[in-house]
Amino acid sequence: MAQLRGLQETPGNAAEDGFTDVIKSRADEREDVQKKTFTKWVNAQFSKFGKQHIENLFSDLQDGRRLLDLLEGLTGQKLPKEKGSTRVHALNNVNKALRVLQNNNVDLVNIGSTDIVDGNHKLTLGLIWNIILHWQVRILMNGFLLGRQTFLSSVQPVKNVMKNIMAGLQQTNSEKILLSWVRQSTRNYPQVNVINFTTSWSDGLALNALIHSHRPDLFDWNSVVCQQSATQRLEHAFNIARYQLGIEKLLDPEDVATTYPDKKSILMYITSLFQVLPQQVSIEAIQEVEMLPRPPKVTKEEHFQLHHQMHYSQQCKMTSHCSNQQGTRAIENLLLTPPPT
Repeated sequence: MAQLRGLQETPGNAAEDGFTDVIKSRADEREDVQKKTFTKWVNAQFSKFGKQHIENLFSDLQDGRRLLDLLEGLTGQKLPKEKGSTRVHALNNVNKALRVLQNNNVDLVNIGSTDIVDGNHKLTLGLIWNIILHWQVRILMNGFLLGRQTFLSSVQPVKNVMKNIMAGLQQTNSEKILLSWVRQSTRNYPQVNVINFTTSWSDGLALNALIHSHRPDLFDWNSVVCQQSATQRLEHAFNIARYQLGIEKLLDPEDVATTYPDKKSILMYITSLFQVLPQQVSIEAIQEVEMLPRPPKVTKEEHFQLHHQMHYSQQCKMTSHCSNQQGTRAIENLLLTPPPT
């Protein structure tokens, strides 16, 4: 009986093991994408500062010298480095960098100097993301909100109700403001409905629509819609952004044309577009984002099935008829439910 019970439990155990393997594989893929994307961002900053590029995000930051180089450029401060090459010198350099970050109110929860010196992948990525979040995302958004307040004050005396609204926007996180901007920019594109910074970008339509909404002179929208491949559409958008708008190609098409793109990498890239494109964001658009429904919770078993369904659907050849594009995307969106946390 015990042997029979063990046999009966095998399919369930196999499914659980399969799900665990899927999650681990996704985590490894996300780390690889972040490492590549964050390295490109760091090197883009070094290009601005006239500094030598890094090759390996984890090993090249271990002695703290390149980390101080990065912060010198971002803060405009001269940050002397330890001249020695021992572990103690590396720890001193990283500690100095962490103090600079703390003085600039950068979140450093659970990140210590030994984590960086030892080349801890997860915490090194976390450190660089917090730097990106502060210097590219938050400062940009704070400037945007300050500009809104200055504009309103210059046009007319700000009434109490407007003061309350702007005070509320100060509490709105940068992600919601960015999502509001994207949704307002792409509202006239029926094939596009951006509700997040992951699955909404997989097919390449949202990125092209965002650029086209502000610069329709750069390309024909219908030609993009009729492209069969998501990687083709993404490559098109990245090239337009690079050669026409001066945006570094921080992402590769295959990093986005996947079941679950990396949220941080996409946020970083869309923020780069926000810097160079018109930044009109209405209060109504922000309020609309606040009202978006939360994604439904999915059980492990359901998510495991959805993953395999999506994998199968990606093997099928896409139709060449443009009239089927919207229907195909709707089906894919059903399969792109975020995994349980």
